[in-house]
Amino acid sequence: MERVRHPRLASDLTILKGPILKNKFFIIFALLFSISITNLYSSPFEMIPVGDPILEDIRYLSLQTGNAFLSFTPPISQGEIRIFLNSINRDDLSGPGLEAYKRIEERLRVFSPFSISSDHFMATLNINSTLEARVHSNTNIQGEPVYPKIEPILSIPINIFFANTIQLYIEPVLTITPKVYNEINNFGFNVPYEYEHFDSTFPLRAFIAAGGSWWNFQLGRDRLFFGTGHTGSLSFSDNSAYQEFARLSFFSSIFKYSLLINQMPLRITESLYERYDPETADYLTRTTQRYFYLHRIDLLFRNFLSIGIMEGLMVGNSPLEIRYLNPLMIFHNLFSSPEYETGWAGEKMGHLNGSFFSVEINLHFLNNFSIYGQFVMNEFALSVEIGDEPQPPNGLGYMAGINYAHLFNNWASTFYLEFIHTYPYLYMNSSPFASFIQMRRLMSPGQRELYYFIGYPRDTIAITLGANFFNNDTLKLGGKLSWIQRGEHDKDGLVWNWGSEQSHFDERTPSGIPEHRLIATINARWKPVSLITLGGSLSCIYSYNNRHIPGINEIGIQGTFSANFSY
Repeated sequence: MERVRHPRLASDLTILKGPILKNKFFIIFALLFSISITNLYSSPFEMIPVGDPILEDIRYLSLQTGNAFLSFTPPISQGEIRIFLNSINRDDLSGPGLEAYKRIEERLRVFSPFSISSDHFMATLNINSTLEARVHSNTNIQGEPVYPKIEPILSIPINIFFANTIQLYIEPVLTITPKVYNEINNFGFNVPYEYEHFDSTFPLRAFIAAGGSWWNFQLGRDRLFFGTGHTGSLSFSDNSAYQEFARLSFFSSIFKYSLLINQMPLRITESLYERYDPETADYLTRTTQRYFYLHRIDLLFRNFLSIGIMEGLMVGNSPLEIRYLNPLMIFHNLFSSPEYETGWAGEKMGHLNGSFFSVEINLHFLNNFSIYGQFVMNEFALSVEIGDEPQPPNGLGYMAGINYAHLFNNWASTFYLEFIHTYPYLYMNSSPFASFIQMRRLMSPGQRELYYFIGYPRDTIAITLGANFFNNDTLKLGGKLSWIQRGEHDKDGLVWNWGSEQSHFDERTPSGIPEHRLIATINARWKPVSLITLGGSLSCIYSYNNRHIPGINEIGIQGTFSANFSY
């Protein structure tokens, strides 16, 4: 064996003398993806994505120590996490808390078995593979959750870093299309057996990001989730596999400002527009242009109370506009719909713009105990404000919850109780273009569009009691009990379906003949070795007035089992 130092690479490559040296392909491959045990620089800049396990560790540390996290709006940068870690006294942490702290520190150090680096450059490659089996005993019952997360059968994340400041990310995936995944009958896998089952809109995550200890910027395709809710978010939830956005953030230990532009093209179809009018719809199908602009301010008070205030504006049938990038703009007072032709006449005249507002709080007034809440609004008028003119129905949503952490010997545990109430016309504005919905195009034959709410489904009341137990990173157990009431406005999925009648303004949740569900779920995750993770969940669902049909009651079992390989 002989150690050879390549003049342009910082990492040492150990190669064999002899015939292998004559193999040029082997040498090129070894240079591009060398097995490295150290990096030239300790901490390249990286955005931490939605769903990363360390976000749960951050949530647990925040709960145990009573230190509120400034802005729980992943993807978030390493700089924001380091500020939070610096606010924690490690001597005050319990055994599980210290383990969580160390896992976060380790995650912030970029490592890959396949990497290459030079003075100001690093490239890494990882391999992830998940095989998931799903079973439903009663296909008459809609599965839970409404928007399931689809684990790809194969993903290959590739990171390229420049000078500790810039990150380029692309993740080629082999995964099944959401329509096929959701239509699995009694038994199925997350494997696309046929070409039309393959989700060809990949990559689902690809972006460029830059940042430092007090700022970050991200442009491209990634997931979004705003808030600390366990069962979803009212403002931005990761219902869809990706969002197309640009976000700029500036932050300190007590203040953060974010500006986000989300491109959300929308194609009007008969399935989306319930009262289908050929003349109106023909006009609206001539354009798909639509942008969602928002700015958000987060404040931290004495480390125990964080408040996030967000204002947004959905602008349809419009190109990208510079005026909405003004950081001091009050969006609600700058509706541009009169400046763009709507194509509607008479009573069908409607704005192509819609405003959105949210407030989020996280209060940690005791160690191991916290209260959180979220309020969203896209339309609101008092009864005294209603005159002779048609009044859009109110669109409001509320979330309130409590968290509690407790130690059982070497086991850590968290308990939560969460309440959600969404109005029948939350996210629905005066036209589909002004509404807070997202369209995702599918390239597979016979599958064109899927539609998602940006937040929690409307016309719903839900109460969830849950608990999680974990021992280091090896074994995690959990369970939850949910009571969910869904009104008829949610029965057919996402449909824009209101007019100018007074009855719409007076509707309350749940509407019509509500479907009531009682769901008991248990889940487990076991990591027998560092490369393998086994997981599973089992749910029992009782549905009263199933699919909003009076007197039809159904009961069924839903289960998943997965095996994940990560390298």
